[in-house]
Amino acid sequence: MLIYRKGIFCLESEWFGLSSTISVLPALHLLHDSDYKVPFIHRDVATRAELEHYLRKWFLEKHANYEILWLAMHTRKGLLLPGDVRRHDERMNLNQLELLLAGKCKNRIIHIGGCNALALPLSRIRKFMRVTKAISVSGFCTSVDWTESTLFETSLLLELQKQPLTIKGLTKVRNTMRRLRPIEYRDWKCVMHVRR
Repeated sequence: MLIYRKGIFCLESEWFGLSSTISVLPALHLLHDSDYKVPFIHRDVATRAELEHYLRKWFLEKHANYEILWLAMHTRKGLLLPGDVRRHDERMNLNQLELLLAGKCKNRIIHIGGCNALALPLSRIRKFMRVTKAISVSGFCTSVDWTESTLFETSLLLELQKQPLTIKGLTKVRNTMRRLRPIEYRDWKCVMHVRR
């Protein structure tokens, strides 16, 4: 089997309070310890400043082989919530993320793994991809169950290892996910936008 290995750069925020041990880290270990040997970097972020700090690290040349950015955190429509969700200064909206990533995501994939993150007009997502140069942006347009969505995301990250980092390859990934996971695509309104 041909593998087009792509590293995963995962930034994860706290999900359900300090007593919870829930994390996407076991999913990353599964992908790494599998036949696919997917490399990953995982960092916890508890503030917007930490999120910005690690996003800047993602741009470094030594991280060029980590083509997939997985933002695993609470979200709302067009809004990342890496820290205290009650504080407006800890939020990052899509405009702010776009500004931070502008022109830096060529041949890179962004997956936002939180509820309702991409419940936005298609024109807004296309602008985000155009400005950031990302080849693909994916996420959910509705509220999702944490465990079920993490299983879906693990499948998506696995499928991304099976195709080249091209528009044609990513379109095949999207079509495969729609075929393999039709209920999630229908009920959660999963979206995977690929640049034209």
